[in-house]
Amino acid sequence: MPAQRIFSQFEALSVLVSDRVEMHSILALQRDNWNRLFHNTITMASVSAATASAVNGAAPAMGLQVVAIILGMGAAALMALVSKFQPSQLAEEQRHAARFFKRLGADVEVTLQVDPRLRGEASLYWEQSIGTVHALDRAFPLPLTPIVVEKFPERVHPSNISGDVDLARPEVEVSQHSHKNGWTWSAVEDLKRTAQLLRTSDVPEYLIMANSAKIINLILSITSPKFATPGVVLNMAGCPSVAAAVTVGSLFAHTLTHALQMGAVYEVYRNCAGYYADVEKSIQQTLRLPVEQREDATIFQQKISMSLGRRPAVTPMVPVGGKTAGVLF
Repeated sequence: MPAQRIFSQFEALSVLVSDRVEMHSILALQRDNWNRLFHNTITMASVSAATASAVNGAAPAMGLQVVAIILGMGAAALMALVSKFQPSQLAEEQRHAARFFKRLGADVEVTLQVDPRLRGEASLYWEQSIGTVHALDRAFPLPLTPIVVEKFPERVHPSNISGDVDLARPEVEVSQHSHKNGWTWSAVEDLKRTAQLLRTSDVPEYLIMANSAKIINLILSITSPKFATPGVVLNMAGCPSVAAAVTVGSLFAHTLTHALQMGAVYEVYRNCAGYYADVEKSIQQTLRLPVEQREDATIFQQKISMSLGRRPAVTPMVPVGGKTAGVLF
């Protein structure tokens, strides 16, 4: 493919990526506003319902009972809605999407400025970039429905933020001697060891933390609506004083859920796992390319080192005996 056409395509890709960043940033702000609005509304409705119930217990009045029931039902319904959609997690998803698209845009811009002799083949990089765009679109959908990221999955997986790697394709062997773009047997072995550590240590570690956050979030999400519903039933049954106490308890559970933001914490851990899985995938993808089509070995190793939070130009990339590859998070 002619070089001029490739560069024109990359310019179009840069515009697309900038647009995605803007859209995801706007949605992150919008869903964060939803989270605050829902919390304030639930708080006001619950406090008002509890107050009406308490006053009704001291000075019975049909109007106060009706007000307490209506407000309690509204608060319980909103709690259930928040538990279902998890606005804090929705906002965190969009923030991560904006960050990953920004990273892709910056990577495209910088890569095109590198000497063609030091970077990988442009057509291959174009295919990888388009694969990343499609993967990010699937991982972080813009609409709430019908495609939505499952909030309480049975099994937690890292976010998929780049195109798939054909693992059936064998790795390309490199000779003991240095290739013209710097690829040597020792460089490949160092990268293989780093990839294995990412796959067996870093990614599983963050998936375990994400799973723990998911379980805590699930318990808290169930608790507040479960407390709010009996408060409404007690008001209907003519037990306003007890209903007031139960409503305050449900508000406490909801406030704790909102303060801990476990949905957002779960999303952070899941995306940390996805980030390290993406670094491992980048290594696997590069080692399956013909040596002459790869990026310069030194530049690639330095990129991987910095992605993992380690110092570039240090060999081996991960010190001997190191338990984890990444130190960024």
